[in-house]
Amino acid sequence: MKFRFDSLVVALILLPAFVGAAQAQEPAADPYQALAKWEFGQSRQPLAQIDDQIRKSTPADYKSIEAKLLDVLKSDGTPKDAKRYICRSLAVVGSADCVSAVAGLLSDADLSHPARMALEPLEHPAAAAALRDALTKLKGNLLLGVISSVAARRDAQAIEALRGLAGDSDVMIAGGAMTALGEIGTEEAGRTLRAIQPPAALARTHARAGIATANRLASAGAREAAAGMYQSLMQPQQSSAIRVAAWKGLLGTLPTADAVKRFVEVIQADDAALRTAALAAYGASSQRALQDAVAAELPAMKPAGQRLLLGILAGEADVVARSAVLRVVESSAEVDVRVAALECLALHGEAADVALVVKLAQSEPAVVAEAARRVLPRMGKPGVNEALVGMIESGQAGDRAVVLSALAARRVESALPTLARVVGGADAALATEAARALAVLGTSEQLGPLAAVLIRTDNAELRAAAAEAVRSICSRAEDKPSAAKPLLAALSQAPTPEARIVMLQQLAYTRGDEALNAVHQATQNTDAQIAEAAIRALIAWPEASAAPRLIALAKTTDKPSFAVLALRDGCLRLANQKDLPLAQRLSIYRNVLEVAQRPEEKRQAIAALADLPALGALELLQATARDTELNNDATAAIIRLARQLGAVYNRQALAALEEIKSQTASDEVKRQAEAAIKAVQNVGQSPDGFIVAWLLSRPCTQPGKSGPELFDVVFAAEESHGDAEWRPVTVPPGGKPGLVEMDKIFGGNDRVAYLKTQLAADREQDAVLELGSDDGIKVWLNGQVVHANNATRACSPGQDKVKVKLKQGANPLLMKITQGGGEWSACCRLVTPDGKPLDGVTVAPQGP
Repeated sequence: MKFRFDSLVVALILLPAFVGAAQAQEPAADPYQALAKWEFGQSRQPLAQIDDQIRKSTPADYKSIEAKLLDVLKSDGTPKDAKRYICRSLAVVGSADCVSAVAGLLSDADLSHPARMALEPLEHPAAAAALRDALTKLKGNLLLGVISSVAARRDAQAIEALRGLAGDSDVMIAGGAMTALGEIGTEEAGRTLRAIQPPAALARTHARAGIATANRLASAGAREAAAGMYQSLMQPQQSSAIRVAAWKGLLGTLPTADAVKRFVEVIQADDAALRTAALAAYGASSQRALQDAVAAELPAMKPAGQRLLLGILAGEADVVARSAVLRVVESSAEVDVRVAALECLALHGEAADVALVVKLAQSEPAVVAEAARRVLPRMGKPGVNEALVGMIESGQAGDRAVVLSALAARRVESALPTLARVVGGADAALATEAARALAVLGTSEQLGPLAAVLIRTDNAELRAAAAEAVRSICSRAEDKPSAAKPLLAALSQAPTPEARIVMLQQLAYTRGDEALNAVHQATQNTDAQIAEAAIRALIAWPEASAAPRLIALAKTTDKPSFAVLALRDGCLRLANQKDLPLAQRLSIYRNVLEVAQRPEEKRQAIAALADLPALGALELLQATARDTELNNDATAAIIRLARQLGAVYNRQALAALEEIKSQTASDEVKRQAEAAIKAVQNVGQSPDGFIVAWLLSRPCTQPGKSGPELFDVVFAAEESHGDAEWRPVTVPPGGKPGLVEMDKIFGGNDRVAYLKTQLAADREQDAVLELGSDDGIKVWLNGQVVHANNATRACSPGQDKVKVKLKQGANPLLMKITQGGGEWSACCRLVTPDGKPLDGVTVAPQGP
């Protein structure tokens, strides 16, 4: 007989607490006398003494403890709190002697539960009889509790009483009785349940009890009775969950051959709900032999059944299904069934099946070929990669194309040596496919063979594929100057102007001085076509180091179109790269303004300068504004830039705006200047305390480290004499409160940036920094770390609150913000300890 030991668990859990509470007190002379008067809230010392006795006693000694507890329990004056404790202790030391006294408590609403906890574990028949007797006397919740205890004891002698209670008008009582019958789980309990016609409100409870009974019967070896119970629960009126449970149980109860036969019949029948339940049970089954046997029947099934079973097998990696699936792939007359079987080969197919799938990828109908091409990159069994590599040089051109495409999709790096050899072979079609695969898989090691193809082949399709592969590899290469070396070697060996031109075109995707010098030198080539290719490569060069050469080209070329391209597509493109140092960007814009012959390029430079947060940009715009043709553009740019610089270069920004205001004849421009002046005069901190004027560092990274891993890496911005580059940044009004959005300023992942400003206090005072960050944040005040939270989160104002003390005078504030991916932002609000605006503090970053 199986029992619950809730009371024993409770007692063991409470023992340490009782003991601990008693350690600081003197032992009671007789803990049982003290127990007779004990109520909740009093010292637990006597309870702890009794617990200690029980713990140190052997079962042979329990009798004397039980007798003492029963004396207290039977006493008229014993409080209910003490009786609860006694019942829980009797769950450990009790015997048949305590049944009568404890059973008398079952009708007491305050003591019925502890009484049941004492009776449930007692193996003596008297305990079971007491609980059964209570079934006929109690009502409501007390009866429901006793029913649950009878269920816990799995008392078969209670079946008759439970039969009557299952028809009770109280659905809680009736449902509890049905559940108890399910827990008892004998054949008689099953017959009793099947005879019950439950009301609609209890149909699900009745069905769950039936499943429980069948499971008990199956575990006890009564398979025939269990199978009958399961089958009775497969009727259409049952819920899908019950039908699935019944099917799962039935499949485990029947002999394997009978279960397979029954399953195959059902999934080919017309009852859609039953099919669904059977398939779900099959997928959830732990009987591997049954699943394998069903899979073996796949080729003999009707197409409708095959479709259903293939859908399950496509997700069951451990089922032995490969042979059956292959037979369906090769023999089915139904296209959609063949497609479903091919999908199964992604999981079940082996290296020996690769040739077949490659063949099918070129077959008719097209839908089968497409399915085969989808499957090849997903076949996961050992040896598939090697099988594909072995077919690269197949005699069938169609095979080669499919194989190379699959290798690229699977990113099989072991194929690279073979691909590099094939790309230089005599078979141009095969070489073209190899080049296409290298575009996906290739590394810098394959650039040499690809470059050799580019300078030797006269096959246009192969040359295009090889060029695309070179561009793709160079774009992926971390060390682009090294990637340029095999291309430079090929450039020096190029036998024809066409070959030199194609190599110059590829060099534009590399970097480094050596490659740049080679491109620049080629701009002087006497062959006009080579020179033009070199000029276009120079214009497309990705590094700012090309800017001086582009400026020189714009000055010296006799082709105006080249001059425009050098400035517009070359210099201005480079200067617009936000990761470049501000000084370098400013220099390029200055040179463009000096060299450009057309106003279009000058206006582009002016527009870009309006967003370059450097004092030199403001000065350059002021000088440019003296040009009558460019005055309007430069004036608008000055007004825009002055707003951004005002927090740091307040004096210079105001002077520039006042000059515009005094000199312009346009009322609209004057109004814009006046608005900008007001904005510049009111910078640093918003009315509600958010800091809106900062100096922002350039992003800092370390190869191979994620944003969180950079949290404790010390960069120059943290060092007192660090050589960091800073730019002013002001949070515009009307947006998110105080939010500096670095993802919009810089973008990028796995990096950190720093924000700094200065808090000037007119007196020493306490304050709170209310911080928000996406992702992590570290804060220094007056050179000391006051907060660190290496979080990964979205930014919300006030996520972190830090109490600080501001000294009188300047208080430098520095924040480090990490970026893993996605949004990247931070905000800081300065308030009093009780959350009010802080008086006597001015916020203003100091110019870099």
